[in-house]
Amino acid sequence: MSLVDRDTLKANYESVAEKLANDSNAGLMRPCVSTRLIENVSVESTFEQYDKAYTFYGDEAKSRGGFERGPSPMRYFLNGVAFCLQGWCAKGSAFAEVEVDGMELDITSFLDMRGEHGFEEVPTNPQWLILDFRVDSPSAAEQVLQMVDWGISHCPLSVFAKKAVPVYERVSHNGKVIRDTVPAEVA
Repeated sequence: MSLVDRDTLKANYESVAEKLANDSNAGLMRPCVSTRLIENVSVESTFEQYDKAYTFYGDEAKSRGGFERGPSPMRYFLNGVAFCLQGWCAKGSAFAEVEVDGMELDITSFLDMRGEHGFEEVPTNPQWLILDFRVDSPSAAEQVLQMVDWGISHCPLSVFAKKAVPVYERVSHNGKVIRDTVPAEVA
């Protein structure tokens, strides 16, 4: 049984697109979070969305001055990209007509902490992302690739990441790799 109600997601996407075509201001958003330093590098973030209050904690390892009260900022960043991609790929399944029985995504990056610690020859930012999709589906491999491509091109966070660093992809369909753009030196 498919995990995605393609008819609902397609109708929702088309409804929003029609609304935006009629009123470009309807799509303008200003997402915001508020943070406060708790202690050392421990931070609390709060915001409201869907008429609910949310609180998250970010921290670092004890060896880096933290208290391990929550995940590191890098984990939140990677999760944000992954959440966005999963949602947009689900919507993309409606347009590529992919039945999704399972979809998992691992995102891996590389960061040399020397950059954060002032070594001038080392960049501060992550150097690349690897998107490793695993899709279980009775649909054809080409359709699965169309779904993934649609998701990547529509997810604001993946588009943002691609403007900053190289983003490589590995896509597996029913356990078989059908795309792999990951260079051997970063794999």
